[in-house]
Amino acid sequence: MYQWMFFVFLFLTICALVYSLGHSKFHRLRRTIVLTKGHYSRLLELAERSLEASDVPVGALLLYKGEIIGEGFNTVMRNAKAGEHAEVNAISAAIKDLGMEKFTMLERDSLMLATTFEPCLMCGGAFINYNIQNVFFMKEKDFSYTAKEEALFVRYLLRRRQIKSGNEQDVLFEKHPDYPQKNK
Repeated sequence: MYQWMFFVFLFLTICALVYSLGHSKFHRLRRTIVLTKGHYSRLLELAERSLEASDVPVGALLLYKGEIIGEGFNTVMRNAKAGEHAEVNAISAAIKDLGMEKFTMLERDSLMLATTFEPCLMCGGAFINYNIQNVFFMKEKDFSYTAKEEALFVRYLLRRRQIKSGNEQDVLFEKHPDYPQKNK
């Protein structure tokens, strides 16, 4: 019992250290960007659209070589869909317009997501899944919010459980034309 508590404490300590380094004098060493006035204005317009449905006012742009390829704003309340954060909507719009194959072929160094508010862990998962390495935001979350979010993620990791089963998922992967051997 005490072993997992030690790991939780260690994880939270490391998160706090990383966060504090990022918000101290080292903050100036992190890469920052200046958006064009058009991109900046568009981000704010998108965030305003979130307010129409009483959503959190966040807008996001997915840019490729400086050109907008996807844009989004929060539509969680309007559409009653938990995953419709601005950042996920921007990625989805780009994939819809370009097609998945073309989207995955884009040079990742030239792909950038800009958003008005620091993304949540769910959106961070989307960045990992779609290999979006350059993410910039206007307003950061405060330390207490970030610490709470990280603690809830640790709680999830500690409580998740595997369902006892056979090889049904492997059989399903094998049926998919793009997945054979990928997740074994």
